[in-house]
Amino acid sequence: MIEMSTGNVLVVDDAHDNLRLLSTLLKRGGLVPRPVDSGKKALEAAVVDPPDLVLLDIQMPEMSGFEVCQRFMQDERLQNIPIIFISGRQGTDDKVKAFQAGGVDYVSKPFQEQEVLARVWAHIHLKKLREELLYHNKQLEEKVAKQVEVITASQMATIFALAKLAESRDKGTGQHFERVRIFSKKLALQMRGMGLYKDILTPSFIDNLYQAACLHDIGKVGVPDAILLKPGKVTPEEYEEIKKHSLYGADTLAKVLKHFPENQFLQMGVELARSHHEKWDGTGYPKGLVGKDIPLSGRIIALADYYDALTSHRYYRKAFSHEETARMIYQESGKHFDPDVAEAFRVLEKEFSQIRQEMQD
Repeated sequence: MIEMSTGNVLVVDDAHDNLRLLSTLLKRGGLVPRPVDSGKKALEAAVVDPPDLVLLDIQMPEMSGFEVCQRFMQDERLQNIPIIFISGRQGTDDKVKAFQAGGVDYVSKPFQEQEVLARVWAHIHLKKLREELLYHNKQLEEKVAKQVEVITASQMATIFALAKLAESRDKGTGQHFERVRIFSKKLALQMRGMGLYKDILTPSFIDNLYQAACLHDIGKVGVPDAILLKPGKVTPEEYEEIKKHSLYGADTLAKVLKHFPENQFLQMGVELARSHHEKWDGTGYPKGLVGKDIPLSGRIIALADYYDALTSHRYYRKAFSHEETARMIYQESGKHFDPDVAEAFRVLEKEFSQIRQEMQD
């Protein structure tokens, strides 16, 4: 409910007689007048205590009413305050100029008391309605955002659980994808901090990379247990079967993406599943992509996945130490790995070691 009795009006006129006349008129109409005799004082008073409306004369020394109005419109704190020009000027040009400056109405002198009050109350009423509408819109946006957050969290929990279920088939991988997603995010943030790929490494991209990293090995559900869980060294034929997991995962996610083509999370998931075993020099799989033809997300997760895999125990070998793994990464810079990603790892090497120690299987 709008309380019309609370309206306060800043009255701006260099003629004191006019100020007294308008102040008396506003008081009789149930309003609170705040008279000032210059544009400078009007701006200062409005900043300290914004009025509900301004009654503004045009012809004043130092700063005209047009200039005062323009200053109001340029100030984010004041630009939503309605301004009614009240002037003895009758020309059409002046009225047009008043509206161009940002005024909402124009009253010509001599004026009728009831006309002035009616216009003042109408614009105060509209201002309060706009404020209420903005408030309710903000409340609605917050409710929608909260609901979207709840739904997104639920969806992510489901996807995370499915990825965890797929990973559980391989008892040797432990917390592999949790660590890989953390390593990938840190590499991406470090590269952005180094000024690399700023047009790609946006906060949205990095968040999607972190969330979708859990999907990079989801295609392993299509690899037979006899091969995936084999305790010894696999044969060349078996290795070819294992390599297919990148296509199994990418193809499955791509089918889902067809139903949600704008979903950036799924787009990232397809990229990661397909490209996390590509190598900078073109000797990787499944497509043998070279250099920057490999998606940036795939280049980042390739190093994160490699580091975590080598520092983890497997059925067929013991874990390599952090120092051994780091040395191999540097040796493979420009071959297996994007040199920029390897350089980011060099900066983060101690953090990687600490995370690996804290998140043991």
